[in-house]
Amino acid sequence: MNTVIYRRSAVHNEKWLADQETACRQYASELGLTVTGSYYDIGRTGHGLDAMLEAVQQDDVSAVIVNDLERLGEKINEHLATVQRLQEAGVTIHVTKEKTTNGRDAIFVGIKQAYAEFQERHDDPLPGGHREP
Repeated sequence: MNTVIYRRSAVHNEKWLADQETACRQYASELGLTVTGSYYDIGRTGHGLDAMLEAVQQDDVSAVIVNDLERLGEKINEHLATVQRLQEAGVTIHVTKEKTTNGRDAIFVGIKQAYAEFQERHDDPLPGGHREP
């Protein structure tokens, strides 16, 4: 099964990118997947993601490995659009941190990401069930 790796780091951090590569390659080895390419972006998702998506469309790629689903999009709408494009191409998404692939598990991981994004934007905790006098 031809597989590609996609990595992203918010800042230029060679160690973090290398750690993601190592985790993805180890995961591929454990599952018997053949890695045929590796793509990355620094900062926002961009040229690396575009090149990976083009490879998925042009080449015989059946799986993408990421360290976590957040790598596939900085914002939830970007993430969902990328996941949808991969699923429409018949590509299985493997996530090393969550040890999941497509399906129900990946949806729950996406929900967790949306909640984490919400929390990051709102420093105040959600209101509790108490009533002020």
